[in-house]
Amino acid sequence: MTDAGEQVCDPVLLNTFLIRKKKCRVYFHRGTLIWETEGAPYTRCTLPLADVIAVHYVHSSDKSQCCPSAELDDEIKSPPRHTSFTLHHAVPASNNKWRHRSVTLNHTDPRQAASWVKTIRNYLNSLDRPKRLLLFVNPYGGKRKGIKIYEKHVKPLFSIAGMDANVMVTQRPNHARDILLTQSFDNIDAVACIGGDGTFSEVFNGLILRTARDLGIDHNDPEARLPTPALKVGVIPGGSTDTMAYCFHGTTDIQTAVLHIVLGDSRGLDLCSVHSNATLLRYYSSVISYGYLGDVVRDSEKFRWMGPRRYDYSGFKKFMANKGYEGEITLLADPCSPSTGPKCWNNCQRCQTQCERKKIKDVQQQGEWKTFRGKFFMVNGANVSCACTRSPNGISPYCHMGDGCVDVILIKHSNLLNNLRLLLRLTSKDKALYDLPFVEVHRAREFTFRALPAPISQVEFPPPRLIPGVSVWNCDGEVQWETNMRVRVHCQLLQVFTRGIQETQETTTCRLCSF
Repeated sequence: MTDAGEQVCDPVLLNTFLIRKKKCRVYFHRGTLIWETEGAPYTRCTLPLADVIAVHYVHSSDKSQCCPSAELDDEIKSPPRHTSFTLHHAVPASNNKWRHRSVTLNHTDPRQAASWVKTIRNYLNSLDRPKRLLLFVNPYGGKRKGIKIYEKHVKPLFSIAGMDANVMVTQRPNHARDILLTQSFDNIDAVACIGGDGTFSEVFNGLILRTARDLGIDHNDPEARLPTPALKVGVIPGGSTDTMAYCFHGTTDIQTAVLHIVLGDSRGLDLCSVHSNATLLRYYSSVISYGYLGDVVRDSEKFRWMGPRRYDYSGFKKFMANKGYEGEITLLADPCSPSTGPKCWNNCQRCQTQCERKKIKDVQQQGEWKTFRGKFFMVNGANVSCACTRSPNGISPYCHMGDGCVDVILIKHSNLLNNLRLLLRLTSKDKALYDLPFVEVHRAREFTFRALPAPISQVEFPPPRLIPGVSVWNCDGEVQWETNMRVRVHCQLLQVFTRGIQETQETTTCRLCSF
């Protein structure tokens, strides 16, 4: 969409190039490059410029001949002398992965090459892509490879794309959040992080709190209407489970995550605010869980020296203990059933509908209030499917990224055999939790939880001892000691870099990599 009076540039180029030793007719029109061989065997290839990372001249070995001055693109001061240029682009691979590829086009006339490079660069510059990035690197997350990931995988692609990254290595918990609360955003187009779900949580908590503060909004007000931050956020996996990266991209592949940031496509992500006693505790993006998973994350803090294996160790201990907790959940139920599809693929219609409604400020809290009481093994509030490599379907396979709802999964206290069935379902590629008789799932726009019988006033922070019969909350992998909670969904509060998950993985036969 353009402003009134603005002319739309829709160039058309046609020429003959030598591509991989084959003479090809090359067309450029409406954002797509198409070329076909002139002789047998006939091959036709297409490349959307939305998949192009950058275009660079190919310098000859004698730079004095091809680069006579510093102003390489100034045809007045220095006539163009490059006869070849390389297109760096992204191609889809199997299992939702994307790969960096390149193809070189050769011509005999340097002016023709310069014309094509200029046209392609102008088109790429018109796309909404980040150029100046604030990048947080967590050197302690997961297997402690954050800095190595940046140097080996991230920095080279950013250099090709011409992106300027201001890299900050975090040194303590909430370091990224605290920086964002004070950092000037004048020379920043976007924010990204290399780390796990906890690092991502620090980043968006800092952005949301900063935006609310700058606009004079009281974040402690559970009814506050929060604006979307101006900066988009990217996640490069470097943690233990990388649940959010998996939910965004369908994979925890590092190169895929970097390419999604470089290409600039984004989607709206719901965030949930967690309040207790009219005080904001935090915002979360994946899941908040009371009971078993809360016990696991609390117990695992004592075994951080074990790395990611600490979750397996603590999980086994708490599984065998099989504790149950009394509680009361009240939720504003959405009419849509969370136990039926479709899943949240790319171009998700349910999320797009909510995006349009949000633009016209028509997101209403429709539904009916429901209350459930009982003894629970777990109470989960899933904001996304929470899929990961260990749990391909996640806790709630049909949960959506941007529909303004959270899936509340109530798992009643039962015996060890049923708990084993539950854990096996979580690791299954084909089955979900919903048909287990001791599992209930409800789609809600907000919910509250009250522990029974212990009131929140008895809990100190941090508590000197745990009250019998009361658990803690696991909120995006962090312990929240307050027991009674109010959780509210904020529809598409954050824009995150992703191209979404493909519903089908089609094999492309005419992409450049197979030319």
